[in-house]
Amino acid sequence: MRYIASWLLLFFVTGTLVVAAQSGIRQGDTRRGNPASEVLAPDFIAPSLTDDTSIRLSSLRGKVVVMNFWASWCPPCRAEFPLLVKLYDRYKERGVVLLSLNLAEEAETARHFIQQAAPPFPVYAGAVAAAKYDASRLPTTYFIDRAGRIRRRVSGFHPKRTEVEFSSLIDELLAEPAPAAQP
Repeated sequence: MRYIASWLLLFFVTGTLVVAAQSGIRQGDTRRGNPASEVLAPDFIAPSLTDDTSIRLSSLRGKVVVMNFWASWCPPCRAEFPLLVKLYDRYKERGVVLLSLNLAEEAETARHFIQQAAPPFPVYAGAVAAAKYDASRLPTTYFIDRAGRIRRRVSGFHPKRTEVEFSSLIDELLAEPAPAAQP
């Protein structure tokens, strides 16, 4: 009896791990062809750090979203910021939204950095969103297609590779047909 119970427990644990690995956002690459590429990006509302507005992720459906988690105390995040500005300027007229989400610091600290960096895009508090996404390594950027599906997650910053990689991913998502309107 103990032998059977041990095998059942082993099958249960193994099955649970397989399901978690195939369905979770926290599992890394979600490129086309991976079962996770059909995972709808979890919705959230984030308050602005620069004015009295907020944004709901699901309100951005129909647009390509580049969602970036960062903190001002993070050297790679600070180094990546000029690239985000460059990408924003390059793609803003083509229906791409840069969703900049600050993490792990007081709002006043973030506002001070925002005043100094003067990004051309809005910056939001990212704590609520981070609870639904894997942003344990900063910076972390999610690429979300027009249908609201997570297509790729990139963690870390590598100056040469990141610009080419980000531009390529954005171009790929822009080249896809817009999703059919839902009734």
